[in-house]
Amino acid sequence: MKFIHLLKKGLKLLLNKKILSSFFLILLFLSSCTEKKQDTNLVELKNNYNNPSFVLGQAKSLLGNNVEQTFKGKFDRDTVIEVIAGTEIESKTEWGIRFNFLKLEGSKLTSTWQTQLLPGSFKGSLCDKIKFPSFNHELVYYNSKDFYLGSSGGEVFSYIINFQDKKTYKAHLINEGKQVSLYISDNINVSEIYNFFFSIFKRDYPNLRIVDKDIQLKY
Repeated sequence: MKFIHLLKKGLKLLLNKKILSSFFLILLFLSSCTEKKQDTNLVELKNNYNNPSFVLGQAKSLLGNNVEQTFKGKFDRDTVIEVIAGTEIESKTEWGIRFNFLKLEGSKLTSTWQTQLLPGSFKGSLCDKIKFPSFNHELVYYNSKDFYLGSSGGEVFSYIINFQDKKTYKAHLINEGKQVSLYISDNINVSEIYNFFFSIFKRDYPNLRIVDKDIQLKY
């Protein structure tokens, strides 16, 4: 009788082990399916960010409908998906443009840094990514072109944004008719950027002069 009792006990333990093993196999299978689904969703999400319309929509969801420009690229040393969103504000109290540095965290964009509000407008402007040999990452170049220029003169605002170092390099051309002046900000420590600003404006205004202090036009 004792032998039969021990046999039954042994069979019961063996059965419990088989049930437990089956349970763990089911958990492992479900976990594997979940991970595969998450990997598939992540690949699909990354592919969506290759679509400029999708990028613009995601930026507007985060920052609002005043987003005018978006660029996906590599703007610092990080490896996540990065987006630059340019917003424009025009009200009775303030006007200008701002560049926002967005990164993908999980499945959503989050804002990590933004420039101050800068004089300018995206209407009729040139705005795009730009790469210089001195940098391993991309920067953003903006030029207001002739939006603030008239027959009697005006001004041109230009910026290069370095999001890795959180710096805004500025060039401001002032056309006062007989005299054309160019101010280039003194925070530029890379000759490529200084030379880029200078050559762009020198091409269109051969007689321009470099000034040490920025000039504010009164309208």
